[in-house]
Amino acid sequence: MSTNYLKTLNVGSGLDTANIVSALVDARRAPREASINERIDDRNIKISAFSEIKKAMQDFETNTSGLSGTTGLAVASNGPEVTATLNDTGAASAFSHDVEVSSLAKSQTLVFDGFASADASLGAGSLTFSTGTWNSGSFTANGTTNTVTIADGSDTLETVAATINDADIGVTASVVKKTESNYALVLHSEPGVDNALSIAAVETIAGSGLANLGYTSYDAAVETVAASDLSITVDGVSVTRETNTVTDLVDGVSLTFNETTSSPVAVSAAYDTDTAYAAAKSLVDEINTLLSLLNTATARGGVGGVDGDLAGDAFAKNMISSIRSIISNEIAGFGDEGVHLANFGVLTNRDGSISISQTAFNEAYEADPDSFNALLNSRVTTNSQLVSGSVSGSDYVPGTYSFVTDGSSATLDGDAMTLSGSIFSIDSGDADGLNVTISGNGADTTVYVGTSLLEKMQDYTNSMTKFNGSLNERLRDYNTDISDYNQELSNLDAQIEKIREEYLNRFADMDVALANFNRTSESLDAMMEGWKAMNK
Repeated sequence: MSTNYLKTLNVGSGLDTANIVSALVDARRAPREASINERIDDRNIKISAFSEIKKAMQDFETNTSGLSGTTGLAVASNGPEVTATLNDTGAASAFSHDVEVSSLAKSQTLVFDGFASADASLGAGSLTFSTGTWNSGSFTANGTTNTVTIADGSDTLETVAATINDADIGVTASVVKKTESNYALVLHSEPGVDNALSIAAVETIAGSGLANLGYTSYDAAVETVAASDLSITVDGVSVTRETNTVTDLVDGVSLTFNETTSSPVAVSAAYDTDTAYAAAKSLVDEINTLLSLLNTATARGGVGGVDGDLAGDAFAKNMISSIRSIISNEIAGFGDEGVHLANFGVLTNRDGSISISQTAFNEAYEADPDSFNALLNSRVTTNSQLVSGSVSGSDYVPGTYSFVTDGSSATLDGDAMTLSGSIFSIDSGDADGLNVTISGNGADTTVYVGTSLLEKMQDYTNSMTKFNGSLNERLRDYNTDISDYNQELSNLDAQIEKIREEYLNRFADMDVALANFNRTSESLDAMMEGWKAMNK
């Protein structure tokens, strides 16, 4: 329906100038406002899509956090006397040993009793603790000596015990109420025959009582438990240690000895294919979840189809390419040859997803379970039991390195390393951050530095989702764009109001001019009528 702007007025133009101006102004506003709103909608859609991707990447990190450390290797002991646990999955492998326990490592226990109460005053002075070995009533120090000062006013039985504990010298002190009138200070050394104690007590005021804690001569009445070593046999080989938890008998395994044995205890570790496959499939499923979301978001609808919210977005496409590169590239540092996902039955499908064949996985895992670490477990290994390694930071390049040493100097792929104690390190080049520890004079060997597929994926998703990561920067940019576009709308409102005012002024001037014309016309009409009357 057309709008009738003419009014039956006898003044001005007779036009509805207010509606005319509104129509003109709206015609100026509409295309610009639509363009800005379209850009706002586009940014909101992308913010929503990228926020969903960010959440999926964070979920990936959470859901895969428990996979690290999985090798499929399970340790077992057929007796309560020995407990076995994995403490370094990268170093552990299958084994089986018969273990017998002759005696457990014990701390020396010294009991100083005869005190009337826990508040009994011993006087100020000092206690000097020396560690070593008691043998046939004679003490041989091992060179470790620590002095604890007992201050005046902090010299009760209880405060002396607390002062010894606070010194953190490997001696544990406690106060035991033996009877209503007999309290004892009980001291425990660290376990092991070489950690027995000799105590020299010096009193600030002679006869104050602190000297009662001296133990420089053997006294069976004071020593209630003698220090002793753990004594075991492993496959018939005699072994002694100072503690009952041993981490250097079997690579990557901690053995805790709980009691003596009357017959050999079998301790073993074996690979479980089902456990390894379940972990590998979980990783594949989580990667597929990410790829599926990204593929859907960037999809082109084609003829009659609907484009994804990020169709044509180069940043989103690059994320897909980055993930595909990670899962398709060789994984170095887990042996002389690189490892590929395809080695374990993981293949890329035509739709861009990946899948895993359990049959192919089982065959590969059973043939070479150690290579499975390339999927889940970053590690540093060597070919020598005299050499071990670790790496810090993220500036290193995974791969194999040649370590050559004479015990006092070493090179890695020909580059000199720095020695501190028994640890060689390097802080430049491809092996930046690598530390190599030697036993004795060490040995020439190959060092394998491997970053697992899992860690590579987690590093990538973290680089996207961290505060200053690429994904968060993109979201911040889009939010900034929306703020700018809203400002454009505000500016447009101000511009339109100026245009409206300009149009209203122009039409007002036109109405004034038309009104003048109308008055002139009326005057002329009156003159003509008078002229006609005069000529009749």
